[in-house]
Amino acid sequence: MTPSNSAQGQQRQFVRVDDTLPLAWRRIEETRFQAVMRHYEQHRAFPQQVNDIHQTLTSLDVTDSLRKMEQSDPLLAQILVRLDQKLNLLLRLFHPGESERPMVLTPVNLSGGGVSFLDKDPGLAKGDILEMRLALSVESLTVIDCYARVMMIADQAQDGLTRVACRFEPILDPDRERLIQYIFRRQSELLRAKSGY
Repeated sequence: MTPSNSAQGQQRQFVRVDDTLPLAWRRIEETRFQAVMRHYEQHRAFPQQVNDIHQTLTSLDVTDSLRKMEQSDPLLAQILVRLDQKLNLLLRLFHPGESERPMVLTPVNLSGGGVSFLDKDPGLAKGDILEMRLALSVESLTVIDCYARVMMIADQAQDGLTRVACRFEPILDPDRERLIQYIFRRQSELLRAKSGY
């Protein structure tokens, strides 16, 4: 007996991986979140922020094209990846304060359904709504913008840091799929590294 597509989709959401990724978050008020949800329910998209440089960069993302190019022209793909990395470094140099909380490398545990992260003093409570921005690698333009509800806070979880566990509420379907694909790819990389291949 094979599981239904919806059951497989739900199982995929719970696949998880530990990683360290660029993350930024900020708590937002319930009234602002309700306005975001109304827009999301009507358009299946989040309201665009004025002068949102990351939104523009996401629309220009060429990661998938570069992966395909690696098969046909690996040298050119490698050169373009290096150029992409240099452009990202220049962007960080000239736009360091683009958001209230800049993206910083953060220990995270990711799944298609949510994220937990470690922070020194988050000042959050269960039920708070966070506006989040997560990059799926240090050098990639693949940035996921989403909202999440704080489900649990564990003080002194690790090295004096607090673990904040959140459920995505909501995340756009294409971003959830990118996240799940990243988790599977990262799990595979970690398994290969562990087995020495």
